[in-house]
Amino acid sequence: MEFWAQQTLNGLVLGSVYGLYGLGFGLVLANLKIFHVAHAGVFTWGAVLAWYLTARVGLPLWVALPMAAVLAGFINVLAYFILVRHLLKRRNTQLAAFISSLGGLMVLDELASKAMGGMVERIPRDAYPVQTLQFGSLQFNTLDVTIVVLTAALMVLLAWLVHRTQWGREARAVAFNRDVAALLGTNVDKVSVGVFFLSGVLGAVAAVLVAMAFNVISSNLGDTYLVIAIAAMVVGGFGSVMGVAIGGLIIGLASTYAVAYIETSYRDLVVFLFLLFFLVVRPSGLFKTSNDLERV
Repeated sequence: MEFWAQQTLNGLVLGSVYGLYGLGFGLVLANLKIFHVAHAGVFTWGAVLAWYLTARVGLPLWVALPMAAVLAGFINVLAYFILVRHLLKRRNTQLAAFISSLGGLMVLDELASKAMGGMVERIPRDAYPVQTLQFGSLQFNTLDVTIVVLTAALMVLLAWLVHRTQWGREARAVAFNRDVAALLGTNVDKVSVGVFFLSGVLGAVAAVLVAMAFNVISSNLGDTYLVIAIAAMVVGGFGSVMGVAIGGLIIGLASTYAVAYIETSYRDLVVFLFLLFFLVVRPSGLFKTSNDLERV
C-alpha cells in the first residue's frame, strides 16, 4: 500500500508536467487547426536555454526559468512566421503546415545538439537546492512541490487569460472561425503570435521541470515526451485547459504505474494504448464539449 501511494504521488507530479506540455500543442491546434510538431523542438530549447543560463552564465534557476521561458516563446513565434504563416492560405493547409513543422523540429533538434556539443547535459543542482520532505510514509522533495504549484498556477493563469481578457475573447473568436474574426476587425496575426508565444512559454517551463525531475537534457528531449504530451491532449480533450490537465494526470499515473509494476520499457507502450483507446472509443476526449478556445 505504501509503495502504491508513493507511485501515485510520483505519477501526479509528473502528470502535471505532461499536462503543461500537452497544453502547448492544444493551444496551437485549437487556434489554427494544425499539428505543430516543432513545439517539441521548442520544448527542448526551453531546457537547453535553462541549462546554459544556469551552468554557463551562473544564474539561479528562479531567474533562469522565466528567461528561458520567454526566449522559448520568441523561438515559437519565429517558428510561426517561418514555418506556418505563409501556408495558411493554401487549400491543404493542415498537411503543408505539418510537413513544414516537422522539418522545423528536425532543425531545432540539430541546433540543440550543436549548442550542447552533442553531449547530454544537466542543470546544476546548486542552481536550485532540493530538500527531502516526508509526510507519513510518503517521501517527496521541494522540487515536487514546486512542480505541482507552478503548473497549477500557470494553468489557472491560462484559463483566466482565455476567459477573462480581451485577447482571450479574440483568441476564441479566431479559433471558432479565422476568416469571420478577421472580417469583424480582429487582428488574426496578432492573436496567433500570442498563441504561439504562450505555447512556447508553457512548453519551456514543462521542459525545465522535466529536466530537473529526471536530471538530464538531451537534444531530443521534446521528442522523447512527444507521444506522452499528445496522449494527455487526446485523453483530456483538444483545447480544454482543465481537460488537458486531467489528461496529463491520467497519463502520468499510467506511465508511472507501468514503470513501477511492469518494466521501464513498457511505459511508452502503455501510454500508446491509452492514446489508441481514446482515439477509437472517445476521440473527443473526456471533455468533448469543452474547447476553451472555441467557446465564444
